[in-house]
Amino acid sequence: MLRIGICDDEIAFGCQLETYLEEYSRKENIEIDVKVFISGEEYLQFMDKEPALDILFLDIELGKEVNGVIVGSIMRSDLTNESTQIVYVSSKESYAMQLFQNRPMDFLVKPIKSEDIEKIMNQYKRLFSNSKNFFEFHVGKASYRICTDEVIFFQCSGKKVVIRTNKGQNEYYGGMEGVIKQIDSGKFWNIHKSYVVNVNYVSEFHSDKVIMTTGDELPISRASKKNVQEKLLKMSMSRRRYQ
Repeated sequence: MLRIGICDDEIAFGCQLETYLEEYSRKENIEIDVKVFISGEEYLQFMDKEPALDILFLDIELGKEVNGVIVGSIMRSDLTNESTQIVYVSSKESYAMQLFQNRPMDFLVKPIKSEDIEKIMNQYKRLFSNSKNFFEFHVGKASYRICTDEVIFFQCSGKKVVIRTNKGQNEYYGGMEGVIKQIDSGKFWNIHKSYVVNVNYVSEFHSDKVIMTTGDELPISRASKKNVQEKLLKMSMSRRRYQ
């Protein structure tokens, strides 16, 4: 699912843009979640609490104090968010040099048409949808994104989530429920209330534990045992089918 933001103080324009996105979603059979913000301050408050969006359609002429250029600068510099692709929207064409430092994906001039949105979304698909999936998390006000192919397992320890990757380790404040919402359940298996493992890094399955390619031995809880066994059976049947 693509998480898309519209930040524009013209309510009518925001509604029209949302309609174009929904039309594209139905046409291309892509699930989207659109969030609309009417000020830069509102969007920055959202960013401070929620995972980064995939795409943000950002009006340049927002409020006098926090316009679109400032929002983009805060995203990239203060919040170190490089994952959200910014599409600037304006009724003027004279902002190109000011926007360059915020590394936008594209720039649209109002009024826009449905073809403009289709072009932007196809561009995003071409550049990013065919890339590897990412897991997003926050540390303070900073947003981070890790390629899920690099994740070996997630561990929930108290109020923190530890992400073990083949490049090292990261941690942030959160819970396992937030992890499960983002991951692909076909590739990541919930073997215990404290562990979710990337099945591609499991070298051995036992009745009560898994052994990872790193040598880590992680427990399979009684509550998760049946689900793990069912997944193993499906995996075995699938492999036989293609042999």
